[in-house]
Amino acid sequence: MTDQTPFPPPPPPPPAPAAAEVADSAAPPVTPAEPATATSGGGGRGKKLVIGGIAAAVILGGGYGAYAAYDKLDGGGPQPHDVLPASTQAYLRVDLDPSAGQKIDLFKLIRKVPDLADEAGIKSDKQDIRELVFRDIVASECDSLDYDKDVEPWLGDRLGVGGTIDDKSFLIAIQTKDEDASRAGIKKLFACADEKYGIAYLDGYAIVGPQQSDVDAAVTATKKASLGDKKEFVADFDELGNQGVVSGWADLEAIAKSPDIKELAGPEIESLAKGGTVAAALRTDGPAIEIALLSGATGDQKSTATNLAKLPEDTVAALSIAGIGDQVTTSFDSFVQEFDSAFSGFSDEAPSTSPTLTPDELEELGLPADFNEQFGDVGGGDGPIGAQSFIDQIEQATGLKLPEDLATLFGDNLTLAIGADNLETVPTLSGPDGLSALNIAVALTSDKAAALDLVQRIAQLGSDNGIPLVAKPTDGGAVLATNQDAADAIIDPKGSLGDQKAFTSVIPDGDSSYGGVFVNVGTIIDKLIEAEPPADIRADIESVGKISAFGVSAAKQGDDRTLTRVRLSFKD
Repeated sequence: MTDQTPFPPPPPPPPAPAAAEVADSAAPPVTPAEPATATSGGGGRGKKLVIGGIAAAVILGGGYGAYAAYDKLDGGGPQPHDVLPASTQAYLRVDLDPSAGQKIDLFKLIRKVPDLADEAGIKSDKQDIRELVFRDIVASECDSLDYDKDVEPWLGDRLGVGGTIDDKSFLIAIQTKDEDASRAGIKKLFACADEKYGIAYLDGYAIVGPQQSDVDAAVTATKKASLGDKKEFVADFDELGNQGVVSGWADLEAIAKSPDIKELAGPEIESLAKGGTVAAALRTDGPAIEIALLSGATGDQKSTATNLAKLPEDTVAALSIAGIGDQVTTSFDSFVQEFDSAFSGFSDEAPSTSPTLTPDELEELGLPADFNEQFGDVGGGDGPIGAQSFIDQIEQATGLKLPEDLATLFGDNLTLAIGADNLETVPTLSGPDGLSALNIAVALTSDKAAALDLVQRIAQLGSDNGIPLVAKPTDGGAVLATNQDAADAIIDPKGSLGDQKAFTSVIPDGDSSYGGVFVNVGTIIDKLIEAEPPADIRADIESVGKISAFGVSAAKQGDDRTLTRVRLSFKD
């Protein structure tokens, strides 16, 4: 065990990410435009909201940003945050033209997974990101819009979207190389949907919004103070470090005050507000693509998570989370409320068995596909179908106690470890007893009596179904494993997983990380191929064979911040 801060539950993602370093130049005069009314245009494929479409292009472009390299945003003219007002609560920025060397490096990484590269439309290491974003996402929605003629000549290198939740407004900042050409191109774009829009120009950017009055008010406010002047914004990105080709920022505390957000978030609103301000970046680091998230969420300071680096060196998958036992109970209560609400339309005049749910309804409710067959009598005919009846069925079938056992399971800390030994036998296991050959263990740091009782009941349930399991007490709680060796290895981890290249490529902070997730994708793929799968399955497995590992880690940043890193690494 470490004495680090616990791995926190991930903070809610910002409604829109992005940011860059602050430029100190004063804002030049604004070039306003009269409210522009687009006319019906050349047979667009649908009446899509164009401003929303551009915003979506920027956001989706954030995904494509994973296929571009990251630049230190240390100049090169004004950034989108310099032309948006300080009142902006959520912000996304995309660099469409990062340095050639970095772009080529990252495109090479992605092209190691051909199916992924094809899906993204990446055909070469020198592909223009602007084409990826605009030609396929925006231009394809407008038959009358030609990317090469109507967009490329004026489109600059940066895009930004800024939103304010309080007044439900948002603006798009598009860097331009030619103001006149951009006016014509943007007008033609909006003509596809026969929409009105407002536009003005500030410091080399076209500022576009749904209403001209909103645009004018925004640029006036920006001249007084831009988002790039906001001290929290600057401090967050100074602390986050390299901001990559896609970056984001949100003031979650301010957003949480919105009545609409309060209603949407429900009991989670306090957790949202505790996130404070959040900064994120999509960037590359050596052989890995990384999403870094800096937040104010530090989790339960009284709990500690297992240091994954100390697990056995042959560990192929591991998980360690801490301090969420109480949150599990709250989340379970919310699930019960949502479940009951979903079935509130069924009256007590219903048939003696529960109504049959469609596949779409099952998916929406998060229920298994065979729910109708397994729990068809959950309503009992005595009244509306209810969550408690469903829970009773599960408890009777498994012997579990909900939500008490879930709270015990997660407790102060939950650690899972899976070893590489005999993984190749998984596709050919002849029965559940074969699981004993695999090294799988779960350690619970929780109330000792409750934890031991839980793992013993699960072990008995496994035994009843032909699955031998080891259940034993520990100093901090209990452990459940497929065999004694796996149990011993997780009770007091003294391994060297942290010395393995696959591990360090996705958990770079090593001992300073307090919990997270690690998956050695490369080893798992090798084991699956060793099992000699059918040719078609082998081809699918080999298509991702260049992926090395996946990891999520969290580390304390400063006195009260958490840096969460999600990384995917590739083999050399």
